[in-house]
Amino acid sequence: MEGLNSAVRAICAVSAVMCVVEALAGGTKLKGQLRLILDLILALVLTAPFVKGGLEFELPVIDQADLSAYGYSQEVYLAQVKAQSEENIASVLAEQISGAGISCENVSVEVNILPDLSIDISKVELKTDSFSQAAEVVRSSLGAETEVVDGDR
Repeated sequence: MEGLNSAVRAICAVSAVMCVVEALAGGTKLKGQLRLILDLILALVLTAPFVKGGLEFELPVIDQADLSAYGYSQEVYLAQVKAQSEENIASVLAEQISGAGISCENVSVEVNILPDLSIDISKVELKTDSFSQAAEVVRSSLGAETEVVDGDR
């Protein structure tokens, strides 16, 4: 922290000297040359803490969310992720089905959250009059191996 304080003091001092020199030099030819020299000194002062290694900036390593700091248990968190994922996927599939011109009453999705926090869509349930067409739209989006169930039966 002391290195940062001394760097800020040095920058302020160089900036103050630059202002005084510019005021005294006025419109002389020397003003441009002095400005260049003072700009170089300011650049050196700005980069000195980084070159010396006096300032170290580190980003924290984040492996997984530390849920204990927020008062949530891992189970509650995963249940919320699962519920939100099911809702979002169902909404997107309903839009795709209606975009294909198929009337659909309800789309229900079951997902599993794996230990690596990836999402596995295990089953999609559709309530529609044109089940085979809607199922084809779902399979084209999620893959041919997706289990699609008729909710009317």
